[in-house]
Amino acid sequence: MRRLIRFIIALFKYIIWGDQVTNDKYISRITICDSCSDKCGSKCCICGCYLSKKARWSTESCPQNKW
Repeated sequence: MRRLIRFIIALFKYIIWGDQVTNDKYISRITICDSCSDKCGSKCCICGCYLSKKARWSTESCPQNKW
């Protein structure tokens, strides 16, 4: 339930203030995530977000402040 609420908040932030990051920035973020020990498959083990979406949205950030 908490994950759903966090997603809805992130979605509203993205719709109101957000944009997609550049392709270079996206690749940089995904590269950092790929080497992170807190990655669980295609999701972040800490927040539970799907990395392909989280890394693409300009309003989102890494819960470990890595990007």
